[in-house]
Amino acid sequence: MQPIIQPVRQKERLLEDFIERYVTCLHLQETHVMQQILQKYEEIINCFSETACEEEDLLKAFESLAKTKIQSGIPYIAMSNEIFGLKNLLLQNGIESSELRRLLELFYKINNRVARIYLDDYLKRLKHINNIRITSLNDLPALNIVHYFKEHLVWLNELVAYIDAPEENRLPELDESSCIFGRWLDKDAKELLANNSKLETLSTLHKTLHLFAKKIGQILPNKEYHLVISYLEKCELISLNIGTELVLVDNAQINQKVTKDALTGALNRHALKAIFETQYELAMATQSSFILAMCDLDHFKRINDTYGHVAGDEVLKLFVRVVKKNIRNSDVIIRYGGEEFVIMMPAIPLEKAVSIFEKILKEFADSDVVYNGKKVGTTASVGLLEVCPSMSYGSSLLNDYLLLADKRMYRAKQEGRNRVVY
Repeated sequence: MQPIIQPVRQKERLLEDFIERYVTCLHLQETHVMQQILQKYEEIINCFSETACEEEDLLKAFESLAKTKIQSGIPYIAMSNEIFGLKNLLLQNGIESSELRRLLELFYKINNRVARIYLDDYLKRLKHINNIRITSLNDLPALNIVHYFKEHLVWLNELVAYIDAPEENRLPELDESSCIFGRWLDKDAKELLANNSKLETLSTLHKTLHLFAKKIGQILPNKEYHLVISYLEKCELISLNIGTELVLVDNAQINQKVTKDALTGALNRHALKAIFETQYELAMATQSSFILAMCDLDHFKRINDTYGHVAGDEVLKLFVRVVKKNIRNSDVIIRYGGEEFVIMMPAIPLEKAVSIFEKILKEFADSDVVYNGKKVGTTASVGLLEVCPSMSYGSSLLNDYLLLADKRMYRAKQEGRNRVVY
């Protein structure tokens, strides 16, 4: 291999420029890892200037660097950008035209070798996390339509197995209308989700998922591993999006089936444990979070003492009506006891949830019921938290999270009531 960089000063300037503009390890807290990465890049740039450096030596140097970066949690896109940046700097360095094609071919090999290392790591991690997701779904009291999400996680594992060892008989079903989920979409889902935008959303996601799987099947024989990583990441993301959409549909079904509190129409407290467990396992499976809120009506005893329990009952019903008006069909409101309510909201950003609760509190505070010719109303206080599952569901988790929400709700009361603390 002929040297691509020759003057020593030029080589040192190139290294400094490359580190300043492209290298992403400088944020690492582990100084020894950062120094290790910088040292490897110095060796790589030196290799470009040595006549004795073989192509395979250079590829192995990048392979070693990729393994170090994976251990440090640096993603493939960052490593790929560094390779692209180094190639550009070498081109700007002014190489001979006769060397241009060789340099471009060399960097193609470098990027693909690095992509293969990252792909192998990704396949192992994806299979592991997918098995955790499937286990979470198996732990549910009842799968309902989320069963079809589980089937597509199994399908995704089959795709992973095929990429890891490409054999024609290991390729999963690529026709979106022929897999288990596709057949459900084409038949039972049409009846279940009639006149529901969710059906179109699910169909589009599912079709796109299979499209990327087909692309993987097409490019894998050519060993274009950088594209395989990109398409597989999209397959995983779309699978989780499908799971999230099914969770929302499933929750809407739960709201229709679970026993209601006779007075308010909120769900009965007896359903709380099962619903929370379901939300937790589904959030674990879809790598999402959900909102848990404890709501308590302010000065409610004063209403009962002043106007009577019938007036109090009307205020409770008013609160539930206001809540239901502002939350989604997939969100759950449960009467926890007396004037306390628990609300769960899956797959929603924390900021959005806080905004919804602030709107609920304002509307409730501005509303009254008329009892015996008198306007009766009050406010509510909310303690809210975002549940991000990081461990298998345990029997004490519900009480732990309820206690946290309860403490935040009491902080809301201490800070003046009629507010959300999160």
